[in-house]
Amino acid sequence: MASYNELIRMYKLIQYVTINKYPNRYDILNYLEEEGFKISSRTLDYDFANIRADFRKELVYSKLDGGYYIDEEASDQYDSFFRFVEIATLAEIFNESLKDNNKILDLVSFDDSRSFAGIENLKEILIALSQHRKLLFSHYNFHKERSKKYEIIPLRLKEYENRWYILGKPDQIDEIWSFGIDRIDNLQIGDLHLEDLKQYKELLQKYNDIIGVSFETEDFKERIKIELIIEDIHVKYLRSLPLHHSQKIDPIKEKGKQKVTYFLIPNYEFKTQILKMGDYAEVIFPVELREEIRGMLENTLNNYN
Repeated sequence: MASYNELIRMYKLIQYVTINKYPNRYDILNYLEEEGFKISSRTLDYDFANIRADFRKELVYSKLDGGYYIDEEASDQYDSFFRFVEIATLAEIFNESLKDNNKILDLVSFDDSRSFAGIENLKEILIALSQHRKLLFSHYNFHKERSKKYEIIPLRLKEYENRWYILGKPDQIDEIWSFGIDRIDNLQIGDLHLEDLKQYKELLQKYNDIIGVSFETEDFKERIKIELIIEDIHVKYLRSLPLHHSQKIDPIKEKGKQKVTYFLIPNYEFKTQILKMGDYAEVIFPVELREEIRGMLENTLNNYN
């Protein structure tokens, strides 16, 4: 794993190549030096290789344009990389502040300490992921109100709303399940597995089509086009923090409102996000989803009769 300084350097490198059209090696090295990272051409090659291996971003040289660009089709979304660097940056800030005996924790208000529940499991999970080992644990199911033992092939860590989940394939089941690490007990690193993880790539891609980790939806099994009309005041929040990478915002004739379009599977988490927007949001397409949201709102009102 790259050090903190290397992560920040690679982060800035990607930003620079993204913003500027086809910068050459000299441009990139000069920019990094201005940002406090004086490195050799050989180290730059090392960064390119790390970005490709660890963050699945393809920095490609164009002979025609004489510089580098990011191959969008061969790269994953930026979100995971940027979020990872954000977490690493915050951790370093807190670490340095605590070393300097600053009372930084007195100046920061966390929403809820329970958002850190299960974080002690991250180390073992990351070891199992990197070493291709199985994981054994007990997991508590909120709906069934009981714990069950599992042995899984871990495939990916996923964060949603300050909670961490491990995505994995349980033994004897040809599906990928999600397990909240805050509900995991008796975690153990198991034996090496010989599975070719490439065979799960398509299943993992499905998680790019949802918000959160839930696929429990009866009416919608595949990604669909969804259109909402959103009040301008809330559109500002969606611009700063999109609900999904497919989000697209377009102006409409109606004053004070805009159309927001998504291409995803409308699961429980997505419907919850719509309800959170209250009267700032209206589903206009598809009709089936509009009627479902209407029914949920009517049930809510009935609770207050």
